[in-house]
Amino acid sequence: MQKAVSIIVPVYNAEDTLVRCVESILSNGYSDYEIILIDDGSSDGSLKILTAYGEKYPDTIRIFHQENQGVAVTRNTGIGYAEGKYVMFIYCDDFVDPDYIAIFVGEIERGGLDIVIGGYRRTTDSKTLFEMRLAPVEWSKYMVMAPWAKIYRLEFLATNGILFLDNDIGEDVYFNLQAIHVTEKIVIIDYRGYNWFYNEKSVSNTSQKTIGSELHVIRLLDACHAKLTEKGFEHQDLVEYYFTRYIVWYLLFIGKNSDHERMHAEYARLFGWLDEKFPEYRRNANISLFRPEGETFANRVAVYVFLTISRLNLARFFFWVYSIKLK
Repeated sequence: MQKAVSIIVPVYNAEDTLVRCVESILSNGYSDYEIILIDDGSSDGSLKILTAYGEKYPDTIRIFHQENQGVAVTRNTGIGYAEGKYVMFIYCDDFVDPDYIAIFVGEIERGGLDIVIGGYRRTTDSKTLFEMRLAPVEWSKYMVMAPWAKIYRLEFLATNGILFLDNDIGEDVYFNLQAIHVTEKIVIIDYRGYNWFYNEKSVSNTSQKTIGSELHVIRLLDACHAKLTEKGFEHQDLVEYYFTRYIVWYLLFIGKNSDHERMHAEYARLFGWLDEKFPEYRRNANISLFRPEGETFANRVAVYVFLTISRLNLARFFFWVYSIKLK
């Protein structure tokens, strides 16, 4: 008999967090689900832990093992294995509240929806660092591009060929930018039952990456833009703002440990991409301290100030100061 939801958990070297993750799913009051645990070539004791769970819960947990291929390929593989009506993704470092599955399944069933999007908490072992609360507005679709804190109708993903991009950055951006634009059957809920764990050892923590790491950000931007162009959505104001915001975020985040001259070169490359794809982006009404509705004030300020610096041709000076302050 078909389960209501398939919960896909890619696993890579997660022996320290895996038990908490799986137990948080098993302790949910909702029971009509299957858990698909895919070991992506772990070199620690993760596979041994997974095997034990598979033996203990053969009717609920399905275990798969593969050579290391990365989180995007692993999630895509999980979608192929899924037998539920709906799909949810949980990262192996993270954990969920006891009502998490029931809340999302109830919402998507009640509305006959394709996607339900919620907020999350950012946590450590001892405390909550912050909570992301989403307002019921259009911009909230863009606020959390991770595939977790969401539920998707599996048939919807399959029909539209929505998969993750095998890339070293933004594979989930590629996935969700497509998903939120090919359906209007989306609901934003004021619920924060997903706990995004801050794990300094995790591959999802890119704080040590620099521009010198040569992440393939242009490949990501090109792939996302091509998909949205194919579907006729590239000229929407929020799409234009999202690409602008993403590039600003990338430069500020990845530049924390980078040489200021390399930062400026990367800035020129990425803003050249923006000029080519969105030549009117500087006139976007969302580049404001007061828009878009639902955006955090910090993000509004970051985009607005960065674009002002760019307009005044002060980018080189800014990167010099930025690199000094963060050393």
